[in-house]
Amino acid sequence: MKKYKQYLMPSILTSLALALNEFVDCMLVSNLLGSDALAVANLGCPVILLIAAFSVLFGAGGSILYAILLGKWDRSTAGRVFRIALILAAVTGVLFFGIGILLKGPVSDILCADEALRPTFQSYYRVLLYSAPVLMLTLTFVSFLPPAGAPVIATIVNIVANGVNLVMDIVYIKVFGMDVEGAGYATITGYLVGFIVMIVLMRIRKVNPMCDVKAEGASEWEGPKESLRLAGRIVVQGTPVAILQVCFAIKYAFSNSLAAVYGGRDGVVAFSLCLQTFSIASVFLLGVADTAQPLLAMLYGQKDYKGEREVLRRSFLLQLIFAIGLVLLFELAPRAIAGMYGVTDPEVLRIGKVGIRIFALTYLPRGIGIQFMRFFQVEQRRAYAFIISLMDGLLVLPAGIILCGAFELNGVYAAYPVAAFVMLAVILVVNFKIYRKNPEAYVGLSLVREDIQSLGTNSFTITDAAEDISRASEQMIDFCTEKGMPPKQAFRVGLLIEEMAVYTKQHRTDEGDIDITLRLTEDEVTINFRSIGKPFDPTKNKEGDIPENMMMLQTMASGITYDYIMGMNSTRILIERS
Repeated sequence: MKKYKQYLMPSILTSLALALNEFVDCMLVSNLLGSDALAVANLGCPVILLIAAFSVLFGAGGSILYAILLGKWDRSTAGRVFRIALILAAVTGVLFFGIGILLKGPVSDILCADEALRPTFQSYYRVLLYSAPVLMLTLTFVSFLPPAGAPVIATIVNIVANGVNLVMDIVYIKVFGMDVEGAGYATITGYLVGFIVMIVLMRIRKVNPMCDVKAEGASEWEGPKESLRLAGRIVVQGTPVAILQVCFAIKYAFSNSLAAVYGGRDGVVAFSLCLQTFSIASVFLLGVADTAQPLLAMLYGQKDYKGEREVLRRSFLLQLIFAIGLVLLFELAPRAIAGMYGVTDPEVLRIGKVGIRIFALTYLPRGIGIQFMRFFQVEQRRAYAFIISLMDGLLVLPAGIILCGAFELNGVYAAYPVAAFVMLAVILVVNFKIYRKNPEAYVGLSLVREDIQSLGTNSFTITDAAEDISRASEQMIDFCTEKGMPPKQAFRVGLLIEEMAVYTKQHRTDEGDIDITLRLTEDEVTINFRSIGKPFDPTKNKEGDIPENMMMLQTMASGITYDYIMGMNSTRILIERS
């Protein structure tokens, strides 16, 4: 699936850019200001995660729903989802700032138990609150760019934002003499610049997530009541990922407390190093999950379950490859990781190396578990996805208490891989039970659906080979005949596919493969043509008129519609079996 490859590198680069905000940012702060500054930045991590939680609540929730609606050819409602998500993000960002200022004292007491660090922490905390409206609005907006067909713009925006952030870290801290709060101001500056770059690039590339053109088949989501219902769907759809971030905040604050109890300040700094490996790992593991999710959502909307299986198979394979590489990296080079943050204290190095090696065992089970959670979000198994997010966040708490009683500080580190393996074991057991109850409806433990409502689906990829078009036509005719379709009707299907493929090849401006998926039911045949490239509407010529060849095809079909979905030219042919 070439579209998966096209989205993979931008998603990984986006994750890399986001990781810079934690990974390299903390590294610079530590080297410029010392290990106490790293501890303060780590203590502020729960606040950052709460900001991220609201960003993904509206961004991930809205973009999944957006992609599903595009897959259902409901472009008008998809545009409404985008606008409502931005309004929710902007309003929530302002409220987060106001409430955070009012609760400054109690929050500081909870997150920073060390009184010596508290004044520095409070200054840093205040700047984090300033960043909330900017980050929530920008990150929510960027979440819609991949399903809108512009993953590269999302990557560029994040690289620019975090690149500016790193430069301004040095400027604010080194030049203007600021303390840790300089890192917070650098983040605000970076994302303001990133937002401006995003708007400019969208205008140049003519990307329009608002979907102003009302598409054929648009649904009834119009009016204030329907908008509120749609806002509710965005929130419900994004809740599992948002809970994941909230639980991160809870478990990190809890683990910091345990590290302080069992290791003092050295324990907090050593645990901070372990948390930074999360940023490195997320570049790859979350990049894979982020690649899969919009594609899975679009395919789910089009009921292309075979396509879903292929995307999920590739995702699990990449999760495995990357996780193995990460484990080897952290097991073999923990001292080098510590050195990147300027940590030279012998005691911190000693306990930090042990922690990094134990932490490394987390990534394989957790990466697979998060991939399952993202997939179940798309499949509308929201309760199941919600439970997985709770397990990912909260299983660490009892595991930490039990293991610290036996292994003291090492128990803080060990709680993470133990919780991840327990979570994955629970997922596999539950998946097995669901599969056993209805094996005809699913393909194995992944719980990818079988299309039980249809007589079958078939697919073919037309390459540049001259004989591919005729082979595609013959394969689809044979398939329809095997499924009981009268030969005359099956020949009509094959002829439509052949003529549509020839017309597309002759008139589009880009070269490349054309993916054809045929879905057969008792009442109708649905044929989807998908190809990567510049927008090409085969149903209209440059003047907006219907081409003569297309008129002929429309007389043979019950309906032909076109849309540009996630950077793909998508044409749907409907044939009623009457």
